[in-house]
Amino acid sequence: MLCAAWAAPAVAAQDADIDAVRAATARLISQLVDQGVLAKDKGSALLDDVAKPAPRPEAHAAAAGAAAKAAPGAVRVQYIPEFVRNEMKAEIRQELAEQASREGWAGPGAVPAWVRNLEWEGDLRVRAQFDSFDSGNAQQTSVLDTNRNRSPSLMNTTQDRERLRVRARIGLNARIDENWSTGVRLTTGSASDPLSANQTLGSFNNRYTVLMDRAYVRYRQGDEFNAVAGRFGNPWFGTDLLWSNDLSFDGVAAQWTPRLTPQWRGFATVAAMPVQEVELASADKWLFGGQLGASFGNSAQDIRGKVGLGYFHYENMLGKTSPAGSSLNEYTAPQFAQKGNTYYLINDSSKGVLLGLASEYHLVNLTGQVDFPSYAGKRLILTADYVQNVGFNRKDVSARVGTRVDDQTTAYQLRAAFGDAEMKARHDWQVFAAYKRVERDAVLDAFTDSDFRLGGTDAKGYILGGTYGLGKNTSAGFRYLSGDSISGAPLSIDVFQFDLNVKF
Repeated sequence: MLCAAWAAPAVAAQDADIDAVRAATARLISQLVDQGVLAKDKGSALLDDVAKPAPRPEAHAAAAGAAAKAAPGAVRVQYIPEFVRNEMKAEIRQELAEQASREGWAGPGAVPAWVRNLEWEGDLRVRAQFDSFDSGNAQQTSVLDTNRNRSPSLMNTTQDRERLRVRARIGLNARIDENWSTGVRLTTGSASDPLSANQTLGSFNNRYTVLMDRAYVRYRQGDEFNAVAGRFGNPWFGTDLLWSNDLSFDGVAAQWTPRLTPQWRGFATVAAMPVQEVELASADKWLFGGQLGASFGNSAQDIRGKVGLGYFHYENMLGKTSPAGSSLNEYTAPQFAQKGNTYYLINDSSKGVLLGLASEYHLVNLTGQVDFPSYAGKRLILTADYVQNVGFNRKDVSARVGTRVDDQTTAYQLRAAFGDAEMKARHDWQVFAAYKRVERDAVLDAFTDSDFRLGGTDAKGYILGGTYGLGKNTSAGFRYLSGDSISGAPLSIDVFQFDLNVKF
């Protein structure tokens, strides 16, 4: 009885110390979980380990048994010596330290894994643009305004224009695991113009429109396969000859990039992209495409190059006339257009003017680029791009228009650039020159470059410019674009662009 009376208070006091250690450790683990530093499931496992009773030393078994017998109904408490408690605390600290090292959530400057899996990207461009029209320009019909107004509308072909513009884009990419990722991007611009994210200044100090430009899910398997679905950037290797640089695509795309040799890598890209969804499912407008190619060169000291051959098939883009007094086929009119393609009247004049495309667009495209190392780390980059519309049928197009329409179905662009490939630091620089010729029905005018001759086809001319680095990811640039018509009515436009760019 005396032994039990002495042992019970001692055990209870030491147990209180153990409970205090356990409670403090449990609070620490709970706080790490609440702050997102420690995963919830791993925190629960650690809490379970803390709650487990330690093995009872045999030396104290008799005293604990005597205490239990002396006090019927009392709770039996195990005695844990001081050195055991110290070992428990040391083991917990060691386990937490090892987990922190593995997952990178402790240490100077360390952040949780979920934060490291997020990546922000963005850029901001301020532009001064001057559009100069030749005095001999002829009047031109605006297809887009004509279809919107249901009456003949003319575009500006004579009045020079000066404007300040800004483009702001910000995106968030999230890596879910080694295979899955997702991303979204917001941008300035207009909901009615898919080609440009520019916001023209001078709206009586009103706020800018912000739009969802990208929203996609991507799957990767190693470095040789990836697939993307939603709204995403251009998956094709090419230039702005077919598609404007600011254009994003809806749909699904997949790319396989096998390693052929240490220096050569192949690529194969396929995609299905809806252009316009209509209520009649069989009449939806689509772009189906495939591209095969290869690239060579691995390091900055190598001669690098890339070549791609693609076929791009636009489905249900052809305008169709409606029966007299009907609006059955009015959906075939394009929702967006620039200028240059062959159009014809597709509805009864009593319902207003509505224009549709007179030709099919099935494009064969060959693109090549060679990148040569030069002195002082500078590079010479030569690019060539060629496209042929094999869907054009002279007989059918002439019948729709009601007059002979000759084949104008090829386009090409040659470009040379010298200097730094990217503007990453102060004093980086690049100069470039290009010549472009885009015949009337070579490509779909709705999606080609919107700066050269202010967009569209039936244009030829040259582009000169340069860029200079002002600081980290900050640069100033200049472009001069001079374009003239090829076979249509005279229309010559010179465009001057002065840019200040910042990337982050």
